[in-house]
Amino acid sequence: MNMKQQKIYMKTWLDSHSRLKLVNTDEWYLELANNLLPVIGESDMYRGETEETQQQVAITMALYLEDCVADSGNWRQFIRWHLKDYGRYLPFYTISDSYFSDEINKEDVAFLLWAVNSPVGEDMDCIENPLDEDLLDFAGVLYKLLDEVFEEAPISEGLAGDWLMETELMEKPRTILPAASMNEKLPVNVERFLKASGGEALMFFDSYTALKFFFIQVLQWEDEEGSLLPDLQEFENFVLYANLKGLLIGPDVAKYFADKRNGLYDAEVAEEEAYEIFCEQGLCPFDLLKYGMEHDLLPDAQFPFENGKKLLHENWDFVARWFLGEYYEGE
Repeated sequence: MNMKQQKIYMKTWLDSHSRLKLVNTDEWYLELANNLLPVIGESDMYRGETEETQQQVAITMALYLEDCVADSGNWRQFIRWHLKDYGRYLPFYTISDSYFSDEINKEDVAFLLWAVNSPVGEDMDCIENPLDEDLLDFAGVLYKLLDEVFEEAPISEGLAGDWLMETELMEKPRTILPAASMNEKLPVNVERFLKASGGEALMFFDSYTALKFFFIQVLQWEDEEGSLLPDLQEFENFVLYANLKGLLIGPDVAKYFADKRNGLYDAEVAEEEAYEIFCEQGLCPFDLLKYGMEHDLLPDAQFPFENGKKLLHENWDFVARWFLGEYYEGE
């Protein structure tokens, strides 16, 4: 038997809008969230989840409806940006003719459930399958409830800010990778690297010992305490990437790169783990990840669920932006 369902209080609703002052529609949307809460709490999908997660789903649905009714806010901004940048309103979903960008849609609700179930940052421990049948079924249930009240929902004048995705992250421009060639003025490290690699942008090292040898013999770094990146000693399977900016090092990622010159590549390991470099902050320098995708060197990267390869490869830039945050197109 379920314990008594906890209520969402006005403070929580106002916190989601980063304001203290009530507007006259807050009571209506808070009531909607509280009406959705028992449905969420009793669903197969969220029955075993924390009270906090259940409340988050309810508030997310109310925020979504609030933006849709006002035809404004972070949700509208998000789908318009996604359309402009990626050519369709949403990642992952095949949008049907019955999708209306100025109304509410079942696919939107499914995406929002995916977002709640796939936390970003340190909480990132699993990624929900956006096409999971249970998720799509429950999206249908919630969509129907929202649709029933859509016509009577009031237009709010106090919409929440970046509740789904930060404006700054959406607006971060994609940059062109600065390729290095032997025919131009290069940083000394890059020049020495390219001479050793025969002009190739990537080199692979199985151990810190091999990397250190390269630093000293080829890059001619001083063999001094602290100068040879001692923090890397605990890692192996390095990728070294040279471009006009300098050298980038990706520790523990060489097994994912299907480069003809990479003897460390392991298709099986790549299938299981490579998706993590798109989702876990600081795991792989972004320029190296981007180089890998632009040169088809990560062919086995896939989410750990059905259609995982297709979903990742078709949405990789969005996925990286969503999960990597400040690391996306970062230095």
